[in-house]
Amino acid sequence: MADHHEHDVCCRSAVSRFGSTPSVSSSESMMPAHHLGRQSQQLTPTTMRQDRSSPQAKAKAHVHRASQPRTLPRSLHAKISSTARFAVLALIIGASLIAGCAIDPVKDANRLLDSLPPNALAEARKLERDDQPGAAADAYLALAKTTAPPARQQLEIEAAKALLRAGDAQRASRILLALDQAALTASQRQAALLLQADVALSRGRAAEAISTLDRVNPGALTTELKTQYFGSLAAAYRLNKAPVRAAEKLDQLDRLLTSSDARMDNQVSLLFTLSSLSKTSLAQAEKTAKGRMRGWIELAQLLAGQSTATPELNASLKSWWGKNRSSHPALAGLDDAYFATLAGGYAAGTNALVLLPTSGQFGAAGGAIKDGIMAAYEADRSGTRPSLSFGTDSASAYAKDVDAGASLVIGPLQKSSVTALARQGALPVPTLALNRASGATTPNLYQLSLAPEDEAMNAANYAFSGGLKRAALVYPQSPWGSRMADAFRSQWRALGGTLVAQPTYGSVSNAAEAVANSEAQVVFLVATTENVASLWQALRLTGVEVPVIATSHVYDGAFNPSRDQTLAGLYFVDIPWLLDQQRSDRLSRQALQGTLGDVSGPLARLYAMGIDAYRLSPRISEMGRQPGTFFPGETGGLSVDSRGHVQRQLTLARFTSSGVATAERIDAVEPEASGD
Repeated sequence: MADHHEHDVCCRSAVSRFGSTPSVSSSESMMPAHHLGRQSQQLTPTTMRQDRSSPQAKAKAHVHRASQPRTLPRSLHAKISSTARFAVLALIIGASLIAGCAIDPVKDANRLLDSLPPNALAEARKLERDDQPGAAADAYLALAKTTAPPARQQLEIEAAKALLRAGDAQRASRILLALDQAALTASQRQAALLLQADVALSRGRAAEAISTLDRVNPGALTTELKTQYFGSLAAAYRLNKAPVRAAEKLDQLDRLLTSSDARMDNQVSLLFTLSSLSKTSLAQAEKTAKGRMRGWIELAQLLAGQSTATPELNASLKSWWGKNRSSHPALAGLDDAYFATLAGGYAAGTNALVLLPTSGQFGAAGGAIKDGIMAAYEADRSGTRPSLSFGTDSASAYAKDVDAGASLVIGPLQKSSVTALARQGALPVPTLALNRASGATTPNLYQLSLAPEDEAMNAANYAFSGGLKRAALVYPQSPWGSRMADAFRSQWRALGGTLVAQPTYGSVSNAAEAVANSEAQVVFLVATTENVASLWQALRLTGVEVPVIATSHVYDGAFNPSRDQTLAGLYFVDIPWLLDQQRSDRLSRQALQGTLGDVSGPLARLYAMGIDAYRLSPRISEMGRQPGTFFPGETGGLSVDSRGHVQRQLTLARFTSSGVATAERIDAVEPEASGD
């Protein structure tokens, strides 16, 4: 297990070997020097990766070439003492070991930037302080043109960081991919890979993030950077529909953490991650799990689907603890923390300010969200519920209301208000806005949105993870249709898929024919409850038998056997709160139907958003700091990216002749025939 002494131990080992006369067996002398170094450190396969293009590796290669017999006269070579040869080998081993020592990209970056002329960075730093990260990036890049490596590469990395803050992940990615790899130091290379993975995650590109992180040498990172590494891997695997792999990375992260509070948060996230699996999938995972992971899966099986502890559950948990307390790393009180976090987990004495519209165009939406917040408040039996106060949905009123003593803020809802807040610079308290503003990242501002584009991206992720690579895109000729199509198109191409047909349906029959004549393996259908039946039937009548996936706009949440039978076979993505028909806890749709009114109408998803806003707010800052943190929300599986955006993983569902049912994956077979 790695710890905070790893750097010192590694480097002391290198120095001690360099300072003594090596004793090398004949078998060892035949091994490459980098293998000898790794062997002496007894590293795991993951940490054994060495970057052969690093300066240390180049130096090692140079020493090795300089010691080759062919470069010296035979008589002179014969006079080289065995001690000298051993000294050369010691240098090689030492260089290899030092290359494996923990590096600190932050300190190394500061050292490189300090080598620049005085005031060279003044303009870029001032632009960053003035919350103009895009302009700061341009200043860094302008300075890089006249700077020698490796400081030039550091300026380019700083520009990419600024662009990510500015919300321009695409340009940040281009800069990182264009870095001169030969000029990078070992520290810069690791930092660039971690940042590149961060950029990929912010763009929803899980496979790209995983591939990038696989090139990182975690054994060469400080403990702090290792926590980022494993957290990012967990987030990427979750996004890639691999929750068990994500949990494995959180288990590895648990081995690094020293704070009991940090470990408790991480272990709760680990159990939340596993609990997102169905009972069948958990049972399958248990069959192959070993050691620590088997214990985590057993715990998740007990807790999954439970919102509060019951006498039966307590008895099962007591039995589990009796068997595993001495052999498993689960912290005492983990089950209590699990349920407390699920309910909200507010610290005692928290004053929460809620900013929502009460009238006008957004008054009804604000009312639905408030009802959801109050439902979650009433269901919170933790004993530390916050003091709630309500204010105006306005950025101008924000400072005054916060000055009155708010510990955190939920809202505002209107996009104009969120944008105005984002332009104010760093906010005084954690603020969970209920809409998404474009532009730069603002410290302490987090953004939860039910953006329809997120649904298109989720649909693309489900289709691609099902092994489908060729898609047809069918959408209406309207601004909304174009937004949805653009979101799917961008995500699909980012994943590596191809689009073989993209008809709009000014004419439904023509669009269906275009799909039927293509080689599509899956169809993304942009439709609503009003027109989905005619589109679905047109696709089937023209012989389209491949899977078709849509968004929540085709489902109103109501039980409708006639409609369900007509649409049988059609996939769509939606929020868990509308799809889980088995729940009966205090925050389930069934339980709230009597108090919230129409839980199947157009405002239904906003009720769920209010529930999530209440329960997410007290831990939103921690989620922003640690990418591996996860929360099983009513609007989706929730995590926070580096921009402060709450990412939602929606649930996959399918219409069947007996009603709507959730699904874990898209089957690449002919969908269920409609029941005419």
